[in-house]
Amino acid sequence: MAIQQNELHLLDENNPLSQLFLSVINTQKDLIVLMHNHVPVLFNKAFLDFANVDSAKGFLREFGSLLNRFVPHDSYFHAGKVDNADAWTESLLELPENDKVVSMLSHRIEPHAFSVNVQNPVENYTILTFCDISQDLIKRIMIENDATIDKESGAYDKEYFTHTMKSLNDAALFNKKLLATTLVELVSNDADVYDFVRDIKSNIRQSDMLVRWGKKSFLLAYLIDSPENTLPLTQKIRQKSHFSIRLATEVQENSESIQHIIHRAEKSLRDASNT
Repeated sequence: MAIQQNELHLLDENNPLSQLFLSVINTQKDLIVLMHNHVPVLFNKAFLDFANVDSAKGFLREFGSLLNRFVPHDSYFHAGKVDNADAWTESLLELPENDKVVSMLSHRIEPHAFSVNVQNPVENYTILTFCDISQDLIKRIMIENDATIDKESGAYDKEYFTHTMKSLNDAALFNKKLLATTLVELVSNDADVYDFVRDIKSNIRQSDMLVRWGKKSFLLAYLIDSPENTLPLTQKIRQKSHFSIRLATEVQENSESIQHIIHRAEKSLRDASNT
């Protein structure tokens, strides 16, 4: 649909009416977008900062459709769930409130999840408000994970990990990082595994996954920028551990699956045990 002459004035970011609208939405911490016929025409400051652009024109020039910014993951609304990409806000509007959730990467390549409020106050215009719910999702995941812990050790349960490790593959692709695994084997027979897990956890990041892999072995799965990044972590575990341990670390090669990386780590640990 063609934009009428009076609409051109409204869509000009230097127009007084646009400035009034912007002065209101710029006070909001949520990301707010004014859409005209499914095309963004005004962004509030929070959104411009999030995307690191200076205007709607700059956004369109760099990214094209706003729909392109939505991460294509089954848990969220994205382009793959839209029948008509030219009228995608209609598809979003038709969803139940709980399903109006998208994920976008900030300009720092940090993933965020947003609930989306959709309003159509005037014909052909839509106001989208993106409320960051990333921390709420993290809290919910942490609560759910309480039922996925190996009770004896306090590490993640192996069965839970094997059912969810695809998400770790997705996270690596999502963040453009490499997957790495370190198998840590407890050599001492009489050591308390709960104390052992606490010892390891004190030397790793909160985002790293520590999994009970065997009776005396634990799998550490994590994301890194380069293979060299495994060295500080494994050295810290080895040097600060209060237990006698063996380590085997493998890093993702050529986008291989985490299953294959773990298989190589298991082989490395067996080889080290036999020497």
